Amino acid sequence: MPVGEIIIIGDEILGGEVLDTNSFDVAKALAEAGFSIARMTAIGDEPTAIKKTLRGAIAQADFVVITGGLGPTWDDKTVKAVSEELNRPLERNQEAYNHLQEVLTKTGRPFLPGHEKMVILPKGSKPLGIAYRACGFKLEDQGKPLYFLPGVPQQMRQILKEKVLADLKNYFPDVTPVYKKVLRIFGLFETEIQEKIAPILAKFKEIKVSSLPRFPEVHLVLRGKDKETVEKMAREVKLTLGVSVFGEDEETLPAIVGKLLLKQGFKLATAESLTGGLIGHLLTQVPGSSEYFERGVITYSNQAKIEILGVPKEVIDQHGPVSEPTARYMAEGVRKLAQTQVGLAVTGYAGPTGGKEAPVGTVFIGLCVEDKTEVKRFQFEGTREEIKLLTAFHALDALRRHLLS
Repeated sequence: MPVGEIIIIGDEILGGEVLDTNSFDVAKALAEAGFSIARMTAIGDEPTAIKKTLRGAIAQADFVVITGGLGPTWDDKTVKAVSEELNRPLERNQEAYNHLQEVLTKTGRPFLPGHEKMVILPKGSKPLGIAYRACGFKLEDQGKPLYFLPGVPQQMRQILKEKVLADLKNYFPDVTPVYKKVLRIFGLFETEIQEKIAPILAKFKEIKVSSLPRFPEVHLVLRGKDKETVEKMAREVKLTLGVSVFGEDEETLPAIVGKLLLKQGFKLATAESLTGGLIGHLLTQVPGSSEYFERGVITYSNQAKIEILGVPKEVIDQHGPVSEPTARYMAEGVRKLAQTQVGLAVTGYAGPTGGKEAPVGTVFIGLCVEDKTEVKRFQFEGTREEIKLLTAFHALDALRRHLLS
């Protein structure tokens, strides 16, 4: 199998000023296309480091993908360093120059010195991405393709997808894409998942399995050359883990909940306290959610719970705003208010302080479906943001499990 290397260039990456998503995107695309990556390296805009890293990659890999340092400003030093290391003099690339002139003329912009810098490339370069107004290029050294892509993520991804992957296929025609299946799991820890599916892992040794924490979910990624074998393993995992597997591939928990609501002809209303509208936000991220999500109310204060949802004042006085009775009244109250089949309510303490009746992380989730109400208590740990997200996901998951049953 051909082995590649990825080099990410930019002082802003090493300084923590910009989050490096390019290495992730390149590695993901290459792995799915069937290529193996031996190493990923991040370096600054320093010519000596660029030269040394590039030379080392050429010596060890069958191809190299480099991003960053190709722009028009003084801190873009990749092109000059590559020219010197590969002994390829810089020259105006006529194809890139003509295209850039055409673009500037159409937009009424002048040709500036910075533009000239973008079309001065090492001799023998083949421009990549000029159709997208980007300044990537390709070189060969020792018969190995070297792809120099812009650091701007959107431009990089477009050139990678439409140019680089197709070109690599010409170099390595025997490489076949890897079939990937992602099982999205909620409600089980990684250790629990591993113990439950251990016999399946032993049975399907030819399938590469990765367990990826994607808080608050766990993604189980199955990769293999044979689609049928991967799908067979996925079915066995789903059978073993049961309802904890809520979706596959790009399916999200809110989207799955929406499908179940639509299937049963139900409409949902939510009452949120500690989550402050997060559940509603997650639901409305799904296109078409207006077909099943009727409304959401944020009853953050005790007075809001009393006035909007009809929670009796004496209930809050006696049991507190974070309690089983309050959550029950909230779920029933929002369902009655919205005239829907389903009412979903959450109340709790996300921190950093708790209340007299409950410590930080205490959460009650109330679910009222057609006059039947269930309330569950949870004790979460984590930051304020983590507790809020856990609450939202557990609320949606409680609704999902109820609709499935």
